[in-house]
Amino acid sequence: MAGVNPASIANALEDLLKRERAAILAGDFEKLSSLAPDKERLLNRLRVPEGHPAALEKLRRRADQNQQLLAASARGIRAAKLRLEALVSGRSELRTYTREGQAQDLSKRDSCLERKA
Repeated sequence: MAGVNPASIANALEDLLKRERAAILAGDFEKLSSLAPDKERLLNRLRVPEGHPAALEKLRRRADQNQQLLAASARGIRAAKLRLEALVSGRSELRTYTREGQAQDLSKRDSCLERKA
């Protein structure tokens, strides 16, 4: 790969990581999947020029941030899925707080009606 400028590859990868972050924040998972092949290609071509470890560190930090955002997105999706399943199955709770700050579940209150024979 003679003639390939390592700085231009690093810049292209940094730009791609910025676009990846924007897609994560927007919840555009289709865009994320379309960025994956380019990301892999750039990572395979990346060569850090000697004396420029800061460039690699900057890319690593940006990639780590994106990974944390993806993990948070996955947790949010799982939580939403569980909540929807609970609503559909009728296991939903209605939680409020008392004046003392104690949580109480209103969906499981005992009936106030008395049966008299």
